[in-house]
Amino acid sequence: MFEYLFELLFQFWERIVPFVVIDQYNAGVVMRMGSYNRETKTGLNWKIPFIEEGLTATTVVTTHSMRPQTLTTADGMGIVVASIVKYEIRNVRPYLLEIWDRTDVLTDVTLSAIRQAVGANSLEDILNGEIEDQVLRSVRSEVNKYGFKVHRVTFADLGKVRSLRLISDNLADYYSEEEGS
Repeated sequence: MFEYLFELLFQFWERIVPFVVIDQYNAGVVMRMGSYNRETKTGLNWKIPFIEEGLTATTVVTTHSMRPQTLTTADGMGIVVASIVKYEIRNVRPYLLEIWDRTDVLTDVTLSAIRQAVGANSLEDILNGEIEDQVLRSVRSEVNKYGFKVHRVTFADLGKVRSLRLISDNLADYYSEEEGS
């Protein structure tokens, strides 16, 4: 009950305060009646109480670790790739207003670019680090329109894998019986 009351008071306070303070490591936008009005600058930014609302995002350089991917190279070799993306936010308006889950956008675009690059290159080219720049260019061209500035895509973990497929005796028996029917 107290948490709900506190949250309600906090929301009311945010609506009546005639300013928003933007820290040096953030950037933001002001929404007027639900529509984009203007970008904010570092420091004190005035807003009209109840009519305008400030949205902010951290814009300094950060990294995001991608989950490992099991992929097949152009020469048919199986590999596992885990990567790290180093980026910052350069244009806060599209970053805040044109995409919903920002981390998902960066992750999905990066994983897709890696899959395409690995599938188009041999294991030797990949192990020599020749595709990181190719992946970087692809990711940059896709996420730049959403306000990201990607500095680097690094393959933090890369290795060959051997895929083993085990079939249990019960499953093998099931398929044998089904073929005999």
